[in-house]
Amino acid sequence: MQQTKPNEIKALLILHKALLIGQALFLVIVTTINFTDTTETTSSLRSYPSQITLLCIAVGIAGYLAGNVLFRKKLEQIKSDPKSLSERFNDYRAACITRWALCEFATLFCIILFFVSRIDVLLLVAVALIVLFLTSAPSLTKTAGDLNTSEAEIEQMNSAGSV
Repeated sequence: MQQTKPNEIKALLILHKALLIGQALFLVIVTTINFTDTTETTSSLRSYPSQITLLCIAVGIAGYLAGNVLFRKKLEQIKSDPKSLSERFNDYRAACITRWALCEFATLFCIILFFVSRIDVLLLVAVALIVLFLTSAPSLTKTAGDLNTSEAEIEQMNSAGSV
């Protein structure tokens, strides 16, 4: 028996999937271009593969961790505010978007560096970041836990907002 999701959670899930698909499609397009183009790259970045790889890993870790730290800080603010559930959910949505944007930036940075430098190991870094992004997908259970509320209250917020 599959539980129906409130519209707010569906909207967050759609946004997350859109960002995820955008990253994956960009990676596929850039990879296809790089592997079908037989001309030699003139980028000086190719001379520094280990430094470029470390830079991508560092930016990836920084983007992922910064997104999570900002997300957790915003959650603490949301939990301490005496706002209505609807207002807290709007703040939660903003926190999710900030978290995803920082992670997506790191992924796109790695893909662009791969495109310019043609250093193949950067593909692995980008794929790892996409997998990490995938783990931050919203759900009714996660949202209820993050907002210190019950799933039923979130579902009621949905029905109250559509009246």
